Amino acid sequence: MLFTIVSFLLFLPSLTSSSEAQTWIKGGYWYSGGQSSVIDIDSTLFTHLTFAFAYINNSTYELWIEPYYEPSMSTFTDIVRQKNPSITTLLSIFVGDTDYSTYFSTFFSMASQSSHRTSFIESSIQRARLYGFHGLELCCVKPNTNTTKIENMGILFDDWRTAIDRESKNSTRSPLLLTLAGYYLPSKNTASYPMESIRRNFDWVHIVSYYYHLPTMENFTGAHSALYDPSSNISTDYGIKEWTSRGLPADKMVLGLAYHGYAWTLLDPSANEIGSPATGPAVMPKGLISYKFIKSSMGCDGEKVGYKSTYVTNYCINGSVWIGYDDVEAIRTKVSYAREKGLLGYNVWQVANDYNWVLSKAESLKHTYRKGNKPTIAAAQEEGKDQENNRLLWAILLPTIAVVSLLLGTLTWFFRRRLFKWKVLVTRIMAIQPQKKTQYPNLQEFSFADIKAATRNFSHENKLGEGGYGPVYKAYKFWKDGKSMEFMDPLMDDTNSACKLVRCMQVALLCVQDKWEDRPSMLEVYSMLKNEIEDLPTPKRHAFAARKDMDEENYLKSMEENCSVNYATMSWDMPR
Repeated sequence: MLFTIVSFLLFLPSLTSSSEAQTWIKGGYWYSGGQSSVIDIDSTLFTHLTFAFAYINNSTYELWIEPYYEPSMSTFTDIVRQKNPSITTLLSIFVGDTDYSTYFSTFFSMASQSSHRTSFIESSIQRARLYGFHGLELCCVKPNTNTTKIENMGILFDDWRTAIDRESKNSTRSPLLLTLAGYYLPSKNTASYPMESIRRNFDWVHIVSYYYHLPTMENFTGAHSALYDPSSNISTDYGIKEWTSRGLPADKMVLGLAYHGYAWTLLDPSANEIGSPATGPAVMPKGLISYKFIKSSMGCDGEKVGYKSTYVTNYCINGSVWIGYDDVEAIRTKVSYAREKGLLGYNVWQVANDYNWVLSKAESLKHTYRKGNKPTIAAAQEEGKDQENNRLLWAILLPTIAVVSLLLGTLTWFFRRRLFKWKVLVTRIMAIQPQKKTQYPNLQEFSFADIKAATRNFSHENKLGEGGYGPVYKAYKFWKDGKSMEFMDPLMDDTNSACKLVRCMQVALLCVQDKWEDRPSMLEVYSMLKNEIEDLPTPKRHAFAARKDMDEENYLKSMEENCSVNYATMSWDMPR
């Protein structure tokens, strides 16, 4: 039993891990405007993948997809499910922000009128169902200062959720997920979101936790996705606290992770810390470069890489170029933060920016892969392989242990139950024995030698018959020869009652006669014993002894004449 309990405890982590895998979101975007192919995505590393983007038509307000990207959208779910059949896919609808004024104005124009909202909502649901998506995301709406626009957003969200629930009921299909990719702050200065409507209608909010510092906007280096900032409130931790204070539960928040960085041109290469003077972007026009490019083309490895735990970010220095980004250690720390805060999971922008899937595997990596104080890609990949091997080993061992434990537990229960029943039976027997001795204190016991002597060594002359418990002996010969008292137990030898004892023996012999008509009824037996004057019939020789003296032929003939079928003596089916 102890082995069973221990085995169950060993198996329990796999159960909890399985349960967690169903609720903890490991999400990522695939951007259709990028250079990667959907088929290259390792979807086994994610629970949710989001296709980016669809848009809103500025005249019909229906969902609009660029014709060039529609083939990728239509096959997206089928392709990513080839490697991970259980993955959930979403379609992201980009509505822009102040940097994309055209998209931004179209969104609020749509939200302002009921007919426009209906066109957008119905077309979004239809497209999601048509292409096999499991949910919809509204991406990149920032807080607004206009009260009317905020109210219209809330109405749109209410209408959207109502339409999704109605479509699910009518189609008997699971309702589509409805999510929001929001700014890292729920409000800024006088701008805000319709918080109650967001909390009520969206399954979760993806907190876009990056773009804090950009080389096109600031003349100093910065951690564009800082988890903490000791000198300001521009950080992910501060934003999460603000969303929580505005009433959004932690388990409705998904942490945004960046698989890209920004490059600055240092004013002075010797001044290369966070906050150092810079003259603008480097490498790319806006300074934005993917993690893949950073690791493969910028030589960011070894001593060139630094890590700032106060911000939880990495940086790379290559001459006058300063790059701020998140490497394995930063990603792993942020994922741990999301777990500790009780968030629903994380979502990365974008999966194609990863380098050999190192960042996507970072959640399960250990500190052992670090070389000195710097992460190394080769070691990270090796660690990833070890993780896969360990998972495979446990996948084999745990079910085996569970089956063996169940079998041993069943056998143990069976034998313990049998032993328990046996103990109960013995206890009952032991409890009965003293009671019998109390009720019959003078009960006489006979040894085998006593019985052997009384039956003349089990002689056939003294045998009455034979049943399930063996032969029964009697003393017909003693009675016939007038020696009845010699057969009696000496303890019963009473000269004053000898006649009574002989009469009792005669009645007993009458009760075992071969033919039923020769046997007295119970009423007659009572009368014979009660009336000592009445003459008793003379017993005939008992059947067993008589048969021993007859040859087989005479015996069978006698049975045919006097007995019923099967040579059995039958009595009336009524009390005598």
